[in-house]
Amino acid sequence: MKNRGVVLRCQHGLHLRVAATVAGIARGHGSTAVRLSCGHCQNANACSVLELLTLEAGRGAQLEITAEGPDEAVVVEQLAQLFEDGEGI
Repeated sequence: MKNRGVVLRCQHGLHLRVAATVAGIARGHGSTAVRLSCGHCQNANACSVLELLTLEAGRGAQLEITAEGPDEAVVVEQLAQLFEDGEGI
């Protein structure tokens, strides 16, 4: 299992377009379970756009990415880069 904390830097937070991008990355590593949590109280299946939107994470939110499976390191790095460098999303 691989975990990584990140700060959401996307200008408008975790909105629909960002959630769809996250879900696409997570689904691309189908044999790896990926979850995203915000504030240690809510977590969501990263493959589900609807679950991601329920996090209601705004810009500057602290997120925790958790992945378990054969591609865990790759998917965590891809998602971390998206959240930390996501100004264009």
